[in-house]
Amino acid sequence: MSEYPQFLILEDDIDFREGLVMELAERGFDTYGADNWQNLDKERLESTEFALVDLKLNRDNGLNCMKSLKDANPEMRIVLITGYGTVSTAVEAMKKGAHNYITKPASIDDILDALFDDEEDDEDDDSTASLAAKAQRTSLARHEKEYIEYVLARCSGNITHAAEWLGIRRQSLQRKLKKYPPNR
Repeated sequence: MSEYPQFLILEDDIDFREGLVMELAERGFDTYGADNWQNLDKERLESTEFALVDLKLNRDNGLNCMKSLKDANPEMRIVLITGYGTVSTAVEAMKKGAHNYITKPASIDDILDALFDDEEDDEDDDSTASLAAKAQRTSLARHEKEYIEYVLARCSGNITHAAEWLGIRRQSLQRKLKKYPPNR
């Protein structure tokens, strides 16, 4: 066991992950990383104090991984990072136990600031309001895309159920999905 605080980087971009591992090690953390849940050294989770989790991993969803991390160690402080940030995802991340939520590109200082920012520790609805206040104006098309992504996530990716939820035909939903390229 290390005398330094353990820090997990769950990120599928190998260059970004390895760069963070090196920079955090230089700052006094015992840092390790993985590109998905399957490749993660789960034996270290119980003693891991900090984690940076990417929302969209190769084979995993960062929100699901975050829940598993919290199950392994409820005291772990987790920051969710994504290149495709939305207010709804940020709110969902906070409700599932993320300490903070940041968007890429982010520097090592941005990550550490988000990790050690204690203003968001209130567990009332003020955090939701502050996230909404920080959101930039977005187009109607962006809102539509975000809502479709939300509904698809709630329906576990089932297009038929999502179309029923949205009150449109399956073919209409498929046409809408073709307009939006995948977030990769």
